[in-house]
Amino acid sequence: MPFFLANWYLLFGLAAAVPVALHLLHRRKPQPVPFSTLRFLQDAISKTRRSRHVTNLLTLLMRVLLILCLAAAFAQPQVRLASFIPAGPRTLVVILDGSASMRFQDGERSCFERSQEWIASLVGSLSEADRVALLVPGLPEPRVAFPPVSDHRSVLRALRELSPGYGEAPLAEALGDLVTRLDDLGRGSVGTEVHIFSDFQSSGWHDADMAAVSAQLAERRVLLFLNRVTPAVAANAGLSKAAFYPPAVLGDGEFEARVTIQTSSHYSGASALRLSLPGGEQNRIAVDLLPDQAIKKGIVGRASGDAAVVMGELELDPDGFAEDNLYRFCLPRLPGIPVLLVDGGALGAEGRRDTFFLRHAIQPRGKATTLFLPTDLDWQGFLGGDLEPYRAVFLCNPPALDEAAAAKLEAFARAGGTVVLMPGQQRALEAGLGRLAALQGLRVRLEELPEEQHLALVASERSADLEKRILAMMPPPAGLVVRRRLVLESLPEAAAPAFHYAKGGAFALQAPCGQGTVWVTSVSANRDWSEWPLTPFFVLFQQELIKGSIQSRFSALTGEVGRPLALDWPEDATALEFQVQDPDGRQRLVQASRADASRPVILSGFAAPGFYRLERQGRELTLAMNLPESEVDLRYRQAGELSLATQVLPAYQAESWAEHQENLARVRHGKPLWPLLLCVAFLLAVSEELFANLRSRAVVLPEALRQFVRRGGRTG
Repeated sequence: MPFFLANWYLLFGLAAAVPVALHLLHRRKPQPVPFSTLRFLQDAISKTRRSRHVTNLLTLLMRVLLILCLAAAFAQPQVRLASFIPAGPRTLVVILDGSASMRFQDGERSCFERSQEWIASLVGSLSEADRVALLVPGLPEPRVAFPPVSDHRSVLRALRELSPGYGEAPLAEALGDLVTRLDDLGRGSVGTEVHIFSDFQSSGWHDADMAAVSAQLAERRVLLFLNRVTPAVAANAGLSKAAFYPPAVLGDGEFEARVTIQTSSHYSGASALRLSLPGGEQNRIAVDLLPDQAIKKGIVGRASGDAAVVMGELELDPDGFAEDNLYRFCLPRLPGIPVLLVDGGALGAEGRRDTFFLRHAIQPRGKATTLFLPTDLDWQGFLGGDLEPYRAVFLCNPPALDEAAAAKLEAFARAGGTVVLMPGQQRALEAGLGRLAALQGLRVRLEELPEEQHLALVASERSADLEKRILAMMPPPAGLVVRRRLVLESLPEAAAPAFHYAKGGAFALQAPCGQGTVWVTSVSANRDWSEWPLTPFFVLFQQELIKGSIQSRFSALTGEVGRPLALDWPEDATALEFQVQDPDGRQRLVQASRADASRPVILSGFAAPGFYRLERQGRELTLAMNLPESEVDLRYRQAGELSLATQVLPAYQAESWAEHQENLARVRHGKPLWPLLLCVAFLLAVSEELFANLRSRAVVLPEALRQFVRRGGRTG
């Protein structure tokens, strides 16, 4: 139903009586003229009179409507919408996106600072009776001012003191929690409004969740305002994630960081990737970047010293989003990797021919190294010993692989260990492989060659990670001189080969088993089966396999803000209390628990990126936290996409405070009708002019007929 903002202009509608009065005053009574009986002339005059009468009435009607439309237009009529809120106290819930992406510098101000100024203008425009609440998802405590209060000054003070967080801000989750409290929030007010201020990053906006929440808001007749503070040009390149190989630093050895760099649609050009350790910058590489891509780059560093944890940083050149240009990491340092070499053909310390080449591959030239710490055992020592201290177990030429031995190896692998099975002269391995669950379905047959042959090796289509690492460090192996081999066929679905023979069959096979892996090679570790032990390929294969064995035995010391971190803590306790020092130096106590002492501790409460130091009972450990990967991807929802997700609920979108004011005025006062009335008045004025011209046209009679009528119809 329409209403008027300037009612007194309606008085001008009384002017519509003027054309009516003029019409009545100018009505002329027809004068009778003596005339002879002429039927056709009478019919013509009758038709002309009726036509002029209709024309006069239409002209009068248009003049009256023209005056009424002008009077109504100047009275500024408004049409009330379905979401109209009448005058009275309002309840506003302001939801401010506090995610890390709101830190992007859009010119001299960040997106968050623009939102703060906008919200301050909104709160300043409220009447004293209006109540306002402020929620900031993305902060550790999102309820800044809740429930709604009428003390606007306190809300503005809290708003000015806010800073955005470093994690994600699930807007749908915040709205869903708000829906459950709406019945209490709207009491004593004429309506409830929800104002969202966000950059509407794609990773924080889920269409399905928003559609469900919008339906609930529509049922409660809540007004939704979507206020966009998306950067005009979001040129950004950020470090989204990094993987390290090996996952632990071995002594003073090298490590490689494999970094994923994410660029926005507006970014292009060159940048530099730097790797720094506490001693200073270690390495720097140039990177050419294209818009809207995720590329991977590797950079190598070397960690010296004896610290239990190696701390470091990866950094890109500065841009508008400084927080994602820095990636912090912590890597555990190992004095060495304990490896068990089981010689199935040995007796005590005698006859170690099956592991001879393995030991020399692990410790070249017979010199001890801090990287690998091998231990030799015979078969009986393996059956009676404990595998817990070792990271990898090489089982060479076993005399048998019965149920007991298979169960022991499988338990070791499931706990995160690496088992390597290598055949030999006793030929007992082939029959026992089926006892390991990880190798179920594998078909193995022994191939005896009539004479030694050079068998070519080729890369695998679906290769194990070990093959990729070897090919990155050396040319592809041309082949091997082979006397006999195991033909590995019908590989398990989860298994991955490392190289293939050109004539068929995998050279080596990796199968996952719990948290660890089981490996099977097609040739032995000595020269009985092939010349493999004499090649550099053999040395590199064993060393890289052992390095990879620590992958599953270490919990990560690097995590993301706002997400829990699983940490292995060797202590016989299920309830633990840690002293935590945050990056800003503040200290706090963190309680953690686990089901049993063998499981990792789940830690949370990391609200900012940086290095955190944990301490408990004299033991210290450093953790590194970074921005969530999703916050680095600066893609934003467009206005049309937001409308589709909230189509069941009228959502008023704005990109500035002025546009927001227009939306508020439209909701509070309705949609203006005066432009339509002015258009109608214009059309009436044009139409009236046309009809007036038709009415004023004189009907010209022929001169002979006019004289005839003047004589009264008499001839002569």
